[in-house]
Amino acid sequence: MKRFFSIPAQLTAIILAVLLFGGMVPTSFIQGSYTFSSIFKEFLGALLPFMVFFFVVTGILSFRKNAPLVLGIMLSCIFISNAFVALVSYVTMMLFGSQVVCDTALTSLVVQAEPIHSLISFSIPLPFNGIHALIAALVVGIVCSFVSVPWLERFFLFGKKWIEYCVSYLFIPLLPLYILGFLLKIRAEGMFVCLLEQYGTAFMLIIALQVVYLSWLYFVASGFSIGAAWEAIKNAFPSYITAFSTMSSAAAIPVSIKAAEENTGNRELASVAMPIMANVHLLGDSIVTPILAMVTMTVFLGILPGFMQYLSFVFYFCMTMFAVSGIPGGGILVMIPILKSQLGFTGEMVNVIMTIYFLLDAFGTGANVMGDGALVMIVNKVLKRVGVTN
Repeated sequence: MKRFFSIPAQLTAIILAVLLFGGMVPTSFIQGSYTFSSIFKEFLGALLPFMVFFFVVTGILSFRKNAPLVLGIMLSCIFISNAFVALVSYVTMMLFGSQVVCDTALTSLVVQAEPIHSLISFSIPLPFNGIHALIAALVVGIVCSFVSVPWLERFFLFGKKWIEYCVSYLFIPLLPLYILGFLLKIRAEGMFVCLLEQYGTAFMLIIALQVVYLSWLYFVASGFSIGAAWEAIKNAFPSYITAFSTMSSAAAIPVSIKAAEENTGNRELASVAMPIMANVHLLGDSIVTPILAMVTMTVFLGILPGFMQYLSFVFYFCMTMFAVSGIPGGGILVMIPILKSQLGFTGEMVNVIMTIYFLLDAFGTGANVMGDGALVMIVNKVLKRVGVTN
């Protein structure tokens, strides 16, 4: 029964309902539903900078408890891996982007229909944005790693706990209603069918890239042996199923540790690496988010980002990955300020990418966990090379 009431199942049901019956919904109901979505988004936007700050600070403080050299190598590998996958996603869009773009311009569709507006319009002023929160968190986290202040560390952990509580018990349960208001709006404005066509093709591209890249990564991690790579994939596949069904990398950690032990023969490394990687090595997100972002830019703006603009986005993207926790959908929530500041996303573009991201979250989470299993094998080889482990 939980599977039928999961977020992807609810969103799928909402999309089908809007597609089939959205034309019969009165305009007053659409406006009321979209008003709820707008208000909800405003409160979520006010929470995001605090989420980034507390998650990054507590993440840095937790790393301090492990061996510095092992952490340094591991974090370097994680950063390089996230960045490399994001660049592969860029090259993929350069090659195949023209095949995932809807022929009908969204701008013309919007003009032809009467736009839907929120009944209430307001904004919550914030003293700092997501980028400021990220920079402040890096500085505070590094300083507190060298200067221990127990009461301050307890405060950071308390703040993270309450933000996780708000997201898990307020945002996630109300997410279907938030999406409903937005989908009814774009259905009434004539954009819905085009978006389904647009992102249906993008979905196929994302899944294909995940399969190809993960196969290649396990091939490299296994010493370029097809047989060894296949065995490693079979060992890690239960962790994929666990992550896919729960939409949580954290829920798959016990299975991931067991698979990492089998694939590396290093129990100590598996016990340390997999919990860390579950939060910060997000291979699936490094494919899903950039491709969806570039598709959304193409749909709404008619352009793809230039290479230097995309490099800037990748840097902030990889840094922000350290702010993501095991909350379903956390990968896109903390990325919203980056999308706005680096790629020029508007509020409507954010709504679109959030909707599609949550539908693909199970696939992205599964790819995240499988990527962790391959990267821990690479880290193990590096540690052996530098003489840290036998």
